[in-house]
Amino acid sequence: MVVTRSFQNELPPSGDTDKIWEYIKAGVDRILNNPGENLGNNAYINLYTAVYNFCTSLKNSSGSIYYTATDATQSAHGSPFGKHLYELLKQNVADYMRRVAESSQTHTGDDLLAFYNQEWTKYGDSAKITHNIFSYLNRHWIQREQDEGSNVCDVSTLMYQLWRDQFFMSIRSTLLDSVFSLMTRIRNGQVADINLVKSVADSFVSLGNDDSGGMSKRMEVYEKYFLVPFIKASVDYYREEADRLLQEGSTIDYIVRVSSRLQEEDDRVELYLHESSLKEFKDALNKVLITRQNEKFCMEFEPLLDSRDTLNLKRLYSLMARTGKGSTLDPLRDVFSAYVKKAGLEAIKQVSGSEDTGGAIAKDARLFVNAVLGVHSLFAGILHDSFEGDTGFSKSLDNACMDFINTNAMCPDGEPRAPQMLAHYCDTLLKKGSGNVRKAGAEGASDEDSLEAQLSQAICVLKYISATDVFQKFYSQHLSRRLVYEQSVSSYGEEMMISKLKENSGVDFTSRLTRMFTDMTISKEMSEEFKEKCSDGDFAIPFDFDMKVLHTVSWPLKAPDNKLLLPSQLSSVCNRFTNYYQNKHNGRKLNWMWQHSKAEIKMFFPKATGPAAKAGYIFHVSTFQLAILMLFSDESGPGTGYDSPNGPTLTLEQITQATGLSVDIVKPELEIFCKARVLISSNSKINSESKFMLNANFKSKHLRINLAVTKKVEQKREASDTMRAVDVDRMYTLQAAIVRIMKTRKQLTHRQLVQDTITMIKVFQASIGDIKKGIDTLIDKGYIERSEGSRDVYNYLA
Repeated sequence: MVVTRSFQNELPPSGDTDKIWEYIKAGVDRILNNPGENLGNNAYINLYTAVYNFCTSLKNSSGSIYYTATDATQSAHGSPFGKHLYELLKQNVADYMRRVAESSQTHTGDDLLAFYNQEWTKYGDSAKITHNIFSYLNRHWIQREQDEGSNVCDVSTLMYQLWRDQFFMSIRSTLLDSVFSLMTRIRNGQVADINLVKSVADSFVSLGNDDSGGMSKRMEVYEKYFLVPFIKASVDYYREEADRLLQEGSTIDYIVRVSSRLQEEDDRVELYLHESSLKEFKDALNKVLITRQNEKFCMEFEPLLDSRDTLNLKRLYSLMARTGKGSTLDPLRDVFSAYVKKAGLEAIKQVSGSEDTGGAIAKDARLFVNAVLGVHSLFAGILHDSFEGDTGFSKSLDNACMDFINTNAMCPDGEPRAPQMLAHYCDTLLKKGSGNVRKAGAEGASDEDSLEAQLSQAICVLKYISATDVFQKFYSQHLSRRLVYEQSVSSYGEEMMISKLKENSGVDFTSRLTRMFTDMTISKEMSEEFKEKCSDGDFAIPFDFDMKVLHTVSWPLKAPDNKLLLPSQLSSVCNRFTNYYQNKHNGRKLNWMWQHSKAEIKMFFPKATGPAAKAGYIFHVSTFQLAILMLFSDESGPGTGYDSPNGPTLTLEQITQATGLSVDIVKPELEIFCKARVLISSNSKINSESKFMLNANFKSKHLRINLAVTKKVEQKREASDTMRAVDVDRMYTLQAAIVRIMKTRKQLTHRQLVQDTITMIKVFQASIGDIKKGIDTLIDKGYIERSEGSRDVYNYLA
């Protein structure tokens, strides 16, 4: 080693290159041995000047007289002393590195790593100082050589090359063995200094940093001599551990252990590997610890779903997601989708066989939607908690829900019963008197918050309904009843549902629904205006009268087939309102929807006792029922015995003639009256010979009695009518889609037209048979034609 005391600050004569080199050499030796010791400004300047003097010295032809050139720059470029100084420095540093290599032979293991890192740190400082002292040589002779294409590097790079060639290459195998040994101890849970590995890795990166190429060239030493063998050693270590874990424990134990191991490696690897190699290292570990066991993981996935083990599901997902979130996870996604579908079908099958159903649409709807929401909520929670909301798993959940919601034990294939039940479920949420269906919200939540949460759940189910047009029709039917009968639980709830439907399905979906609310507002204003006119005039309305004028286009209500003969008290008011409306809106026609009208009638019975004797009974009835009951109190009615203590007696024929209603309508109403014991029939089973009279002995615990109950026959008929309307609308939708496609494309083959039509229609699944019917209808109407010479090609007719 060079002794520091041998360096003198006195600068030798400028013309004597031998003495100048001895002076420079002593300074370089001191820097190499003690870079941390302060060199001092004078010594630093003298060394810099010595390098300058050496480079600018010229020798005469006899070789015995030295002098300094007048033009120093030109002399430096033209003299051989720049190259000579470069070679002398190279040889001196090489000698130093050989001495360092000899000293390293006495160290092994962690001592070798510590010695290497100590020498590396010291040498790095020395390289910086030396590079600065030789900056004149860098700027002139080295720069000129590089410009001329010579393979000469600057002083700093030269020193790192000498470290690599004279020291590193001789100990790299032993050095890496020490690194592997230290990492093995750390992985085994022993305490070791990982910073030693980081310093070694950083030195490998710096050793390739010679600016002779791009990033790949600069990282060549690190990748070839450190990364590749380090990855191989790590893979071998973990392969052995993986095999041992699978032999000693279950797959779940393996998943737990490997998850922990990989997390530890992720935390450590950031501390010692270069950022460019992190992915390669992690991919190698993923391959040996995860990819090799993919089949075992897939086999364990369904049992974890069975046990609802969200923690281990998350571990399993996180492991497999490390190898890529694309096709790698597809096997798990397929299992998840099939599992959710199976669970959904089973949940609906269980409630379909429940004693609580009994075939009633209200109970079926409640049980169906609750079963769907239970399954969806369960697996949506697993999706969020275990699968981090993965889009692929989310799509699998959506596909599974769409499958089991539309076809199941309660919704046979081909029957769009799911949208019907969902629409009825929404009706029970928004209708008065459905508190048994509306559940209480979270503690502290208001009724409005609870209702909003349940409506949001209903919209969640709607997203999976394939025939949304059927839902729209039935929801429109239920909404019209709630508005007409004033049965909405709150206007806030109705508006909130419309807003959610608009957000989910678009403005076109809710445009008619919105116009219903507009009609209700206008009708209220019109009703008040009519009552004011009557009160200001000579006509007094003898009872509370309220009407709603509804536009045919917006409301799914059908005009009655029978013309009801109203009682005189009611007909006078209705005729008055008809005249008022036609004067106000010339040219418009009113169709009275008696089948959707309601009334209240107070009746007194001779033998009533208690409060009913004075107050009477108030019956809530339909207008048809009102017309029938008033026949029993009108002295000029068609019956006999109006002066009898028990009231008049009427036959079935007399009732139908007096009301103008058909037997099919009158008979069910009479059955309701007889069942409620309001009327007495002469026969146990009503027929054409039956006679009816008021039950003088009628008694009830309730003073207000609802007789306007919806009949199962009516429900089935309305459902059937609604589905027929859906079919008609679908055919119009198909025809409109075909026309739009042909107008754009002008000419299409049959197969392409069918495919484009199916793609365009979103609100229902168009069948090929219906599309063919639509094409034939449009051909008959002259919108399209078959191409001459090819019946499989259609042309658009403008």
